[in-house]
Amino acid sequence: MNTIKKTIASALLAAFALAAPASAQRPPHEGAGATMSSSRLDFLAGYLGLTDSQKSQAKSIFDAASTASTTAQGQLAAARDALTAAVKTNAADTQLDRLAAAVGTVHGQIEAIRAKANAKFYALFTAEQKTKFDALGNRGQGGIRGGD
Repeated sequence: MNTIKKTIASALLAAFALAAPASAQRPPHEGAGATMSSSRLDFLAGYLGLTDSQKSQAKSIFDAASTASTTAQGQLAAARDALTAAVKTNAADTQLDRLAAAVGTVHGQIEAIRAKANAKFYALFTAEQKTKFDALGNRGQGGIRGGD
């Protein structure tokens, strides 16, 4: 049984090592959902015909979400570090479960920040703008929902 735990721990460490650089290299506004790059906002403003007021409100919405996400990202890094440390010490399954759940909770908080910002953004649209945006399908989702 101890050999199985060590094998799982090694696999988890390898997964963390591979996953960390990918997430660290992703620019904060690309696919983050809580933020929106000015070029993406400019594209949507032109495509949807957003008014200056809508564009300004959208920027405020995503800036506020970005600030909230920054705090949560710090919490996520700390939770991941704690989980990695526990793996390295061959911690008990119950402790690993608790720490993994903490990582999941922070992921949920980040997703909630994204969803709330996106809901506020979508609520700014007129019926015609919603129709145009919805016609983008998944291509439009990167601008409102974020990507993984």
